[in-house]
Amino acid sequence: MDQPVSKRGLDLLRDPAFNKGTAFCLSERRALGLEGLLPPQVESLELQVQRCWEAFCLLQGNLERFSFVDGLRRTNLVLFHRFLADHLEAVLPIVYTPTVGAVIQGFSRSYRTPIEGVFLSADQCGRLRQVLRNALSGPVDLVLVTDSEGILGIGDQGVGGIHICQGKLAVYTLCAGLNPNRVLAVALDVGTNRPSLLADPLYPGLRQRRLDGEAYLAFVEEFVQAVRLECPGACLHWEDFGTSHARPLLEHYRWTLPSFNDDIQGTSGVASAAVLAACRGLGQQLVDQRIVLFGAGTAGCGIAEGLLRLLERAGLSRQQARRHIWAIDRQGLLLEGMADLSDAAAPLARDPADIQHWPRDGQGRIELQTVVEQVQPTVLIGTSTVTGAFNQQVVAAMACHCPNPVILPLSNPTSLAEANPADLLAWSDGRALVATGSPFDPVTRPEGLREIGQCNNCFLFPGLGFATVAVGLRAISDGMIDAGLEALAAWIPASRNPQASLMPALSDAAAVGAAVAEAVALAGIREGLAPEGVKEDAVAGLLERARWTPHYQNRTTSMD
Repeated sequence: MDQPVSKRGLDLLRDPAFNKGTAFCLSERRALGLEGLLPPQVESLELQVQRCWEAFCLLQGNLERFSFVDGLRRTNLVLFHRFLADHLEAVLPIVYTPTVGAVIQGFSRSYRTPIEGVFLSADQCGRLRQVLRNALSGPVDLVLVTDSEGILGIGDQGVGGIHICQGKLAVYTLCAGLNPNRVLAVALDVGTNRPSLLADPLYPGLRQRRLDGEAYLAFVEEFVQAVRLECPGACLHWEDFGTSHARPLLEHYRWTLPSFNDDIQGTSGVASAAVLAACRGLGQQLVDQRIVLFGAGTAGCGIAEGLLRLLERAGLSRQQARRHIWAIDRQGLLLEGMADLSDAAAPLARDPADIQHWPRDGQGRIELQTVVEQVQPTVLIGTSTVTGAFNQQVVAAMACHCPNPVILPLSNPTSLAEANPADLLAWSDGRALVATGSPFDPVTRPEGLREIGQCNNCFLFPGLGFATVAVGLRAISDGMIDAGLEALAAWIPASRNPQASLMPALSDAAAVGAAVAEAVALAGIREGLAPEGVKEDAVAGLLERARWTPHYQNRTTSMD
């Protein structure tokens, strides 16, 4: 169908939402003032993608490839998303983890004006609604926001965190079909505590220490109210907030507007789906597992909460469910009475009376090796960013008592992973079921090639957010998340064959996203979170009507 546009000439070619480049036909070129601004050949979208792919393959290094793909995003959204979809396994690690981490670290030197997204800074307090309005050119369905304090495994990165928002918005479109013209990336610039950024004359953000306490909370409150008023009905995705703020903000605002924290709920859902699938593939029950969690920050506590809910659904009380999880952090095994436990970690602490005879190190801590030897876990999950923490001694102690240990070194980027999958398989004689946080190559073993599944949040959050937007759900509940992770678990090959991958292939991401979206939408309707009159039999139609696909529309001059 024809889509009228008001822009002409160079203004049209500079608008990524409407630009088609060489795909503008001759009649469009004449009508829209494009003659002479493009080479004479009229090309198909498929041919444009082929040209991009050949250029992409000639580039050296992932940062150079990121710049190329980011250039597509800035100039032609349809081509960008089609290129990403057609070459998913090669390009997704470039626009998303792990490459985006290095891009964020280099933001002070790579930043160019303009960049898609909004920077709301602490010196704009009292005017955030007006500043946000400057960035809006139409309706917004989803706002993806970060304060950049806990970026991936690399910590406080200041305003460079805008790139993680852009990367995840691309994944929303790729894996679920969220309309890229109706989303917004936001960086909350509340300062930075990273000395290198504060001392860098090229750092473009506020060169002051981070707001904290009441000043920080007031700033976030003003932002949320600005979103609520300027983007009514929009879903708010919280991303890479620091441990001290992530969960309190989620709990405070999750019923104010549809809110979701991917580091807490997305990571939890994907990891829980992997554990659930492993149990099914091995013919075991979740209630029979002993789970050691190494790293009790935002992601680790989120995973624990997700597993506790699954254990409760299996018939255990919350107190009984907690007995199945041992959590370790910098202070060793978490114990009741420790002075520095976060609110999220405190419920995971064990009774000191239960472990009074366990060996301790010179500082009185009960370390990972000791916990593994004493607990004899069946599941080991890492969110610590401690490189190599799952060493041969730890894995051997686990594999000695467990025929098929489930080991998930989830820290990213790749350099911070708790273990290399090839080592985990070697140390367990190929018996371990392994999935990672960052992408790893398949491992050649005597028993055959082992695919290493990536516990990539792209398998859950896109379908979750898309369903919320498509149906108009008023909130994102735990029940919706659990429905989504169940749909994901059903897609995991290891749920049917424990020697298969413990995550779907990236090439299945769109199909998984569709299954997750349907499950989430149905759960939201059953919980009474949908608009009045929306029934379960309407879900398929609502999702299909909302789904955006990367194809060109005919352009005509505006009727205005």
